[in-house]
Amino acid sequence: MRRKVQQLEFDFRQHGGKRKGAGRKPKNAEAGMPHRQRARKKRGQPLLITVRLADGLPSLRRGGALKLVLAALSASSDRHGMRIIHTTVQSNHLHFLVEADDRECVARAMNALLSPLARALNKLWGRRGKVFPDRYHDEVITTPTQARNALRYVLQNGKKHGVVPQASIDLCSSAPVFEGWKERPSIASIPAPLVVATVAPALTWLLTAGWRRHGLLDIRATPHNKNAGRPPANLAQSIRRANSR
Repeated sequence: MRRKVQQLEFDFRQHGGKRKGAGRKPKNAEAGMPHRQRARKKRGQPLLITVRLADGLPSLRRGGALKLVLAALSASSDRHGMRIIHTTVQSNHLHFLVEADDRECVARAMNALLSPLARALNKLWGRRGKVFPDRYHDEVITTPTQARNALRYVLQNGKKHGVVPQASIDLCSSAPVFEGWKERPSIASIPAPLVVATVAPALTWLLTAGWRRHGLLDIRATPHNKNAGRPPANLAQSIRRANSR
């Protein structure tokens, strides 16, 4: 007779999976930009880029740090197939609007911008370690409304953070060379000598003519929501985290 074989079952202890404390640890006090696949980008679509500084570092808007940032932005204004159209330098983060043919150009240009800048800032501050610990965040601009909101958000970002008076322009941004204001700021309101990062002229329809369909920008306006009409699911949280400090 053949003996019936019975398979034994073993109770293996489970490891891994979703549990408290699992996953990559944040490099700063809060978790950084999530490593999701970036949205697809067409040739004529600009990008709004956000770069966040590591926790505890000096302000980028002061003295030697500001000069280094402005010089780096000027040197990278048209490089590796990416053009920087508008910029703003805040205490712990940067925003800029860029145009590029594809994401490969953006990746090369951002590396060429941030790596030397990080080394220069570390030398200035006499330190070692990460300056920009998280990868940059970007948002694809696809509509005239979104383009206008993004322009206002970048150029008026100092007002959003309360570091620029309501009727003034931010000298730590490309606002002084922007030609789309309803009312030009008076020369007397702009201190001399004025140092502004060199920016490239816009070539895409969205940043030249498209955004103007909704009117020129008011110099007294404070940006609230640059994504009116099409808010990506994870963008609001990411930008709030970058700008909360």
